[in-house]
Amino acid sequence: MTDTRKIRRLLLLFPPVRLASDTMKVASFPLGVGYLAAVTRDMAEVEIMDAVAESEHHHYMGGDFTWYGSPLSDIKQRIERFRPDMVGMTCIFSSVFPVVREICRTIKEIDRHIMTVTGGTYPTFMPEYCLAEPALDMIARGEGETVLVDLLAALEKGAPLREVDGLAWKENNEVRVNPKTKWVEDLDRLPFPARDLLPTPVYKKRGVPHSLSISGRTFSPLITSRGCPANCIYCSSTRFWGNRYRFRSAQNVLDEIGELVERFGIEEVQFEDDNMTANKKRATEIFEGIIERGYDIRFNFPNGLALWTLDEKLVDLMVKAGCYEMTLAFESGSQKVLSEIVKKPTDLEKAARIADYIRSSGIRTDAFYIIGFPGETREQIQETFDFARKMKTDMAYFFVANPLPGTEMYEMARQQGLLREDFNFEDLSYSRSAYHSGVFNPGELEKMAARGFLKHSIRSFFRRPLVISRRFIVDLLLKRPRYTFGILVRIWRRNVKPKSV
Repeated sequence: MTDTRKIRRLLLLFPPVRLASDTMKVASFPLGVGYLAAVTRDMAEVEIMDAVAESEHHHYMGGDFTWYGSPLSDIKQRIERFRPDMVGMTCIFSSVFPVVREICRTIKEIDRHIMTVTGGTYPTFMPEYCLAEPALDMIARGEGETVLVDLLAALEKGAPLREVDGLAWKENNEVRVNPKTKWVEDLDRLPFPARDLLPTPVYKKRGVPHSLSISGRTFSPLITSRGCPANCIYCSSTRFWGNRYRFRSAQNVLDEIGELVERFGIEEVQFEDDNMTANKKRATEIFEGIIERGYDIRFNFPNGLALWTLDEKLVDLMVKAGCYEMTLAFESGSQKVLSEIVKKPTDLEKAARIADYIRSSGIRTDAFYIIGFPGETREQIQETFDFARKMKTDMAYFFVANPLPGTEMYEMARQQGLLREDFNFEDLSYSRSAYHSGVFNPGELEKMAARGFLKHSIRSFFRRPLVISRRFIVDLLLKRPRYTFGILVRIWRRNVKPKSV
């Protein structure tokens, strides 16, 4: 297939999210479309729409899901005003694809010649399924910068689309999928995300961080690496980033922090890497550089830290540089589950020691745990709850294991016949089980996770009442009452009426 056309105007859309009733909206600068805008702004006139941050609209979508973000009417008005030749949409979670599908259909109703493109983990691993939607034209698989740049160049020259690495498209009513072989080997060559193309005041007004709370300052997400050297069965990120761990230089990261501070007035950074500290030398250089350059910022790691990469010296440096909170990614309190099922290189004894040191350093501590891995027993799940109690972190989040597309866990669950007959990636939620009733009783995992969270929160309050009160009352209730009320409603639903779909 060849198609000669110049893409003069490109709209990059971070679409509304489709949330289950017991999950929460996050609104912060969308790094994915920010990077895509940065690498294409010299090739076309680029506009970004963050439909999650720009509107507080929400409406029921059926089942147990709600549309959060700009209504279709607002998105339609933006498209009609900007008149793009192409609309690129992020599909960061499988649950968002029904939203992408509706937007694509609306775009084609406006002008059938507008090209529709999406990217993200779900379309990357499910291109044939996603392209069965007639209104969706193409998918940029995996790392999107090279795919989109090559696609725009190929369209202008009339080059065959089969030459665009990592592209999936339709030709003669058949889906064609090009393998993904090209990656950005030197991440320093990428320009910083085009934050100037979005109205930054919106994030000050409606911003909701990935973490439960922030330190009360203006914030921005930042990613300093791509991928992770580990190969945990539940994670699709490693495969999405090409099964390779790449990182930006400390100098490059510090320069972006400088831009955030000096140009955008950011006072808090949320490092969203899958594994920021895997390269300890580089991490040390970043934290030392924050101190040496005099950046008066605070930071945390809402995506979690790999405990096997930390030591006391690094923790001390992070605190000195401005770290106020660490999310510790234990995942399980059973060494057998970690080693034999999850394949996560964590030694729980060593992890517990460094966690104790982190707490003694005065840093807020959150912890991630997952229950219900394929083959995990109820006794091993109880080990996780017992371990979490011993760790005494300020907060502990217990998620129900879900077989994401592109993961080894999905293949295990499928091969072992664990999944419900009506299993659908688009209805996944980290608080609900995808297993049929023969694996766990209906609602059992959901109730265990919800009660684990509630019990831990109550113990934490009596252990550190001032800290926990500040997090819930000052950081959340007083500053974001509407958001906090939603959290309380969701906690009640998970404990009183846990659901499985």
